[in-house]
Amino acid sequence: MNQCKFWLYQALDNIMIMKFILFFIVLSFAINGFGQPPENTNSNATYSNQEVLEEEEIQKTTPNLELDSVAIQKKSESRSDYKDNIPRRSREKKRFSSSFQIQSKQVLETESNKVKYQSNSRSPSIQSQQIMDREVERLKEIDDDSFEYHLFNYVSGNYDVTRQESLYRAQAIDGTNQEVQKLMVANSIATGDQSAAGIGLVKLVKGGVISKETVSYTEDVLKSAKGNDVLFTHGTNDSYGTLYNQFIKGNEFGSICIVSLDLMKSNAYRALIQAEGVVVPNREIIDVQFFVELCRLNMNKGISISMTFPIEYLKPLANQLVPYGLVLRTGTQKPLCASDLDELWNTQFNKKNLTEYNSIESRNYSKNYRPTEKILKDYHDSNQTNHYMKSIEGQKGKKGKIDKKH
Repeated sequence: MNQCKFWLYQALDNIMIMKFILFFIVLSFAINGFGQPPENTNSNATYSNQEVLEEEEIQKTTPNLELDSVAIQKKSESRSDYKDNIPRRSREKKRFSSSFQIQSKQVLETESNKVKYQSNSRSPSIQSQQIMDREVERLKEIDDDSFEYHLFNYVSGNYDVTRQESLYRAQAIDGTNQEVQKLMVANSIATGDQSAAGIGLVKLVKGGVISKETVSYTEDVLKSAKGNDVLFTHGTNDSYGTLYNQFIKGNEFGSICIVSLDLMKSNAYRALIQAEGVVVPNREIIDVQFFVELCRLNMNKGISISMTFPIEYLKPLANQLVPYGLVLRTGTQKPLCASDLDELWNTQFNKKNLTEYNSIESRNYSKNYRPTEKILKDYHDSNQTNHYMKSIEGQKGKKGKIDKKH
C-alpha cells in the first residue's frame, strides 16, 4: 500500500467499482440529502412559527379595530371636550403604530424564514424581496430609529455592507440579540475584517449560539477538505462552524478557502472571494444554477463540498462527485486512496457526534458519517483490495485499456 497512490477524481478502476459509487451516491441522496440538519436551530425568539400565526390574526383584526375606533371617536367627540381627548387620541395613535410595527415585523420574519429554509436558493424571490422592501419602508415611517427598522433594513439588503450603519445601530440598541450577533459576524466576513469576524465567532461559540455539536462536526469537515483549495458551505451552521475552526486552528486549516454560498449575495463578499482566486459566476440570484456554474468554473482547483448542501444542489453534479469523509470532492484532486480515508477515520476525526453527544442535532450530523462508514466497511470486507478510486499508476495503454498495478 505504501507504493499505492490513487486519484480521487479520475476514471474509476473498473465497471463494478463505478456501479458501486453511482449506487452509493443515489442511496445517499435518498437518505434525506446526507442528513441535512435544520439551519439556525439555535436562534432566539426573533423568528418563530408562533409569530407567523399571530401575524395572520393581526391581519384579520387590525383593519376592523381601526375603523371601529374611528367611529367611536366621531360619535363621542365634541368641540367642548376636544382638548380633553387629545391625550387619549395620542395614546390610540401610539397603540395603532405599535400594532402596525408588530405586523410589519412579523411579515419580515416570515419572509426571512422563507429565504433561510429554501432548498434550492439562498436569494429571496422577487415577490419576497418586494414585500420586505415595502415593510422596511413601513417600519421607517413608524419609527426610523427603532431596533426593528435598523435590523430588518440590513436583513432585507442581503448582506449589503452599505447598510452596515443600520446594523451597528441595531447592535447599539440590543447587542444581546443573537440575530444581530450573527449578522455582525456576517458583515465582518463580507467586509474582510477577519479580526472582528474571529472575535464575533468566538463570542457566538461561548454563548452557545454556535453549538458544540456544530463545532465538532465542522472540525471533521475541515479535516475532510484538507489538501483541497476550496471548501463550499451552504448555511449558517456549516459556514460559521468551519470559519470558527479555521480561526482558532489557522495553522492546520489556513490554506483552505472557505466559500459561503449564503454570503455570495453580498457584492463585497464576492469581490473578496474573487481576490482569493475563485471564479464567481456573473449571476445575481444565488441558486442551484449559480452553484453548478461556480463548481464548473473552478474545476481546475481541488473542490470540497459540505454534505450539508441540500440535495437539489448536488443532483446536477452527482456523476462528478466522490464522497470523502464529510465532504463531496470534485475538480482537480490530489493523490488519495481508501487507506487515506481509513487513516482519516481512525486517527484524525473527533467523531464526537457519534461517540459523545446525544442530541437531535448530533443525530442529524451523525448521518453524514455514514458514507465513510460504508466505504470503509466494504474496503475491509474485501481484505483492503477493493479500492474505489483509480490509481495514478494505472495509465491507459495503446489500446485504451487501463493497466492495473494493484
